[in-house]
Parts: sequence; structure tokens; C-alpha cells
Amino acid sequence: MRNRKTIALAALAATLIHFNPALASPAYHARAAVAALDLPKVKRQPAADRRCLAQALYHEARGESVPGQIAVAQVIINRVKSRAYPDSVCGVVYQNRHRRNACQFSFACDGVSDRAREKAAYTRSEQLASEILCGSDCKTVRKLVRLSSLTGIVARATHYHATSVMPSWGAKKKRLTRIGRHIFYTSTRVTKTM
Repeated sequence: MRNRKTIALAALAATLIHFNPALASPAYHARAAVAALDLPKVKRQPAADRRCLAQALYHEARGESVPGQIAVAQVIINRVKSRAYPDSVCGVVYQNRHRRNACQFSFACDGVSDRAREKAAYTRSEQLASEILCGSDCKTVRKLVRLSSLTGIVARATHYHATSVMPSWGAKKKRLTRIGRHIFYTSTRVTKTM
């Protein structure tokens, strides 16, 4: 039996061999990712959650590929599902924002304005956040094997960091994979409460 990484790479190769411009668009990948993400069944505030997820995607992963951005979103979704973290997207994204440089997502407590300076990148983040959080309400969901497999690699991811840093907690977590400029990990303590 082949592992998920092998399946993902084979599907990616098949996609590249039979290139279709429609499949290259971020909107297409976002729609496909909706089915792959395992969204929590919690009481949500849709507009607020979309805005908070868009902020996180913009500030944490705007330079990443769509799969890289989806992987960052998967970490946030997994934390929402866990009893170890707040039960909303905004709660997770802005947890400990009052603690300067000691919060969960560095943009939330670094003292720098969270206002988006790159309008096009923020619009893409908003679109992706909307697609991810629309859940079963989406009418245009298409499941891509490649994205499903990729999300499968980080399905249990609870932490990540940029490749340019090495936080002390990195040695204590199980490393899953690297996507773009981020390394993803899982924490047994957190996944037990999902």
C-alpha cells in the first residue's frame, strides 16, 4: 500500500502531464479544498470567522502556493476542533494577542498594523477563506485527488513555523512535512482532544 505522500506526488505528476489552465487557478483549488478539509461542527460566526481566517492566510501565508495556504488553514481548523484551543476561528487566530510576541500567530501580537497593504493578495485570502469555511453549503465543490492527498498529509497538523526560524517547541512535536516555506507538525496532546 502506497503512503499518502506517494499518492500526492503521483497525482501532482499526472496533473502536470495533462495541464489544464482551469485547474491552475487559485479559485478552482480553493473549491476543491473545501471537501478535503475536515471542518469542525461548532457554532460559528461566519462573517467574523471568514475575516479572521483571511487575516491569518494573508499575514502568515500570502506568499505560499494555494496548497501551502490550505495547509495553514488546516492547522487553524484543527485547533478549532481541539478542546485545547478556543472554539472559533477568531479565538484561535487571536489567542493571546495581548501578549506581545507571545501569541499563537505572530502577526496578531507583533505591534504592527494588521491592515492589508497588498489588496490583490488580501482579496485572494478572502476568497480562499470563504471557500474553506463554506463547508457543505458550497454548490461548486469538486474534489481533487491531489488536494485531498495533500490535505491528508497535514490532516492532523496542529503547529507550523517558517523555515527561517526554529522555535524551541519544534523538537517536541512530530514533524509531518514541509510545504513551501513552512514546516508542519502534529502534537499528540492536541490531537487527542480533537
